[in-house]
Amino acid sequence: MDREQARFVLQSFRPDGADAGDPDFAEALKLALENRELGEWLASERAFDAEFAVALSSVDLPGNLREDIFACLAGERGDFPQAQDLNDAAWIGALASIQPPAFLRDRVIAAMERTENRDHVRVSVFRRAAIPLAAAAGIALAFFITRPARPTALVRSGPVPIEAVQAGFIRTYQSPLFSLDEKREDHQLLVRHLQKRKLPCADCLPRGLRNVKGIGCRELVIDGKRGSLICFDERENGVVHVVIFRREDVCGELPEKNRPRLAQNGDWASAQWQDGENVFVAISHTQVEKLAGLF
Repeated sequence: MDREQARFVLQSFRPDGADAGDPDFAEALKLALENRELGEWLASERAFDAEFAVALSSVDLPGNLREDIFACLAGERGDFPQAQDLNDAAWIGALASIQPPAFLRDRVIAAMERTENRDHVRVSVFRRAAIPLAAAAGIALAFFITRPARPTALVRSGPVPIEAVQAGFIRTYQSPLFSLDEKREDHQLLVRHLQKRKLPCADCLPRGLRNVKGIGCRELVIDGKRGSLICFDERENGVVHVVIFRREDVCGELPEKNRPRLAQNGDWASAQWQDGENVFVAISHTQVEKLAGLF
């Protein structure tokens, strides 16, 4: 091993010295002890890594940072940013619409801390170098490949909460690659399109949407459950999105259509209800009082 090879290996040396006994580092460390220039470089590198680790750990990222970034990107592209081609369109939505468990972040951090404290676990320098690359690729995939045509993984066995359905729609809609599968003004044609794809459809819309022009529709996959989205151009409320899922795929009690559950969540107003077969969420960037006027 020459000096440059040793420098490459030691770039993965952890600042707490946990790798000192790892055989992958032994030869490189020996060379650093014998070569003054390499030894000084290693000391400086370890000091910088330690300072950087402390600085990074002190950063407190806001919980809604990802959603805010997507909202800004979607705002720059208009209400309905389009995918570049059909292949892109086939991958939009599902991963972005997956609702991660609330405890996931804490468990990942706890697992990382336990792994760091296990001195007997030795990972080769080459595997260690590959781990952050794989993690980066996974993060990029989760951000940008957001809708397989037929998602087969990450399917939740039981029904999902209605809150997860609504949050999943918002994340999907705010994705910079959001698009619609079919665009037509006649919402009856949109319903037929969804029926052909064996997706849940609305038999009876709120009275305020019955004669409103449609914009388009698409499949909406949330936690592995297949639902529908129909968008309407309602003059007073702007775009009104109606999300439809089968009743057996969603848990939680909901009222009937003539008395929907209304709520205001920031800029979003929502109405939730059910019939014998499906559950519905009507959601729009408006005030809840205006959305209530559709019923």
